[in-house]
Amino acid sequence: MKNIFKFIIFILLMPSLGNTSVNRAEKIYFSKKNISNRSEAVTFELMRSKYYFSASIFAKERLIEDNPLSERFEKALTTLVLKTGTSTFMPLNEEILGKHKSQTMSFILGVKHFHKKKYNSAVRALNNVSRGHRFAPEKYMMLGSSLNFLSRYKEANSAYKNCMRTAEVSAAGASHKKLKRYYDILAESCLIHMARMEYKRNDYKKAVQSYQDIPKTSYRWPSLLLEKAWGNYYLEDYNRTLGLLVTYKSPLLRSYFYPEAEVLTALSYFRLCLYDDALKTIEQYHEVYKSRSDQLKAILVKYKKSHTFFLKMMMQPIEKLEKKNPFIRNLMTQTRKKIKFNLDLANYKKVSNEYKYLKSKKQTPFIKKLREAVGRSKDWQTRHLNHYIKKEMFDFLNDVHRFSYEMFNIKLEIMFKKRDLLYKNKNLISDRGRGSLDNVKRTQKEHFYDFNGAFWADELGDYSFGLKSNCEEVKVKRGGGV
Repeated sequence: MKNIFKFIIFILLMPSLGNTSVNRAEKIYFSKKNISNRSEAVTFELMRSKYYFSASIFAKERLIEDNPLSERFEKALTTLVLKTGTSTFMPLNEEILGKHKSQTMSFILGVKHFHKKKYNSAVRALNNVSRGHRFAPEKYMMLGSSLNFLSRYKEANSAYKNCMRTAEVSAAGASHKKLKRYYDILAESCLIHMARMEYKRNDYKKAVQSYQDIPKTSYRWPSLLLEKAWGNYYLEDYNRTLGLLVTYKSPLLRSYFYPEAEVLTALSYFRLCLYDDALKTIEQYHEVYKSRSDQLKAILVKYKKSHTFFLKMMMQPIEKLEKKNPFIRNLMTQTRKKIKFNLDLANYKKVSNEYKYLKSKKQTPFIKKLREAVGRSKDWQTRHLNHYIKKEMFDFLNDVHRFSYEMFNIKLEIMFKKRDLLYKNKNLISDRGRGSLDNVKRTQKEHFYDFNGAFWADELGDYSFGLKSNCEEVKVKRGGGV
């Protein structure tokens, strides 16, 4: 999965800035002539030179004006959002974003409302974006999520399906393999959102079926194993749950480790009344996570107020990260594989590149204005990325401690169950054993491997234990027998 995110480069990496000067833009900006739509004209000139972050400064000034937007400028807005990201236009207030009949700005407004949890407003704004617009797949994904939060599940389901359809159409018409991959991932993301919505509604069977439709080639597939495992747990298929979770022990997935997966493993053994297995899992959890997480906390707390430390650490070679702490390397690898991080990182590299070019140019008043504005954007991107990485790492630490408490509760419950059996003069009858195929449940979509001539990694994600429930109680006879 090392190169799986290279598809993002096509959309996000800024083309090298050409030799075309920004002199025309500067002349237009300072001209004493009465130039119609001056800011619009400056925007176009800067875009010709591929100074997209600089161009967005004047595009925002143009949006503040009351004059109707031309079709050409609307296309320019779409290009600027693609080149610089949605966050570039987010600082504009809602009135400005909604004042023009701009589908691109309606999309930005919808995203802004969504982040503020104003879901009804988000739905209204997003509905102004047509099915044929460049941001249609993204619009439908955001629309589905807004409707989901409003508990309008039927409409949300329809929006997610539209997201998948429009993404698939865009993928079919993509001019580049990496762009096609981008749309494929959008379609997968909407399918994932549908599965989560079904899970939220306690329709675990349908949720598991949706998770099964996510291909193993998906970059998000490893992390979804845990979600699918929870679905099977609530369907009381504890053997399938254990099988899904043991997939994380594969060498191919060594970068993926979740404290929550260990808790779910212990819970599944508990539900099968295999108390010794559950206690062993709890013991291993504390051995693996406790000491290492304490070491990690000592490193992170020292730099928690830094606005650059975590981003700089992310940029270090993997060999260096491995020496810092056993968890750091894998946490960084997990973060690098997240789509949001890759989108933000690409924008950070682009704005840094543009800032470097502006610093190298002769510092006229116009260039100085651009440099200062782009510099502020670069600083914001730096802080934003640093905060994102820091949050990922501290969330992991919090999970370790939170799930330590959950493990403690499971251990207490096991002690209670064992004590209760002793008081009732009863015991559990079943032999732990290695399991049997008789105890394996399988749907039509779930593969079955007999391990005859198959590549061992093919079965990842299809494992199931075959353990028999040990919950039958029997009276203990005098002398210790049953």
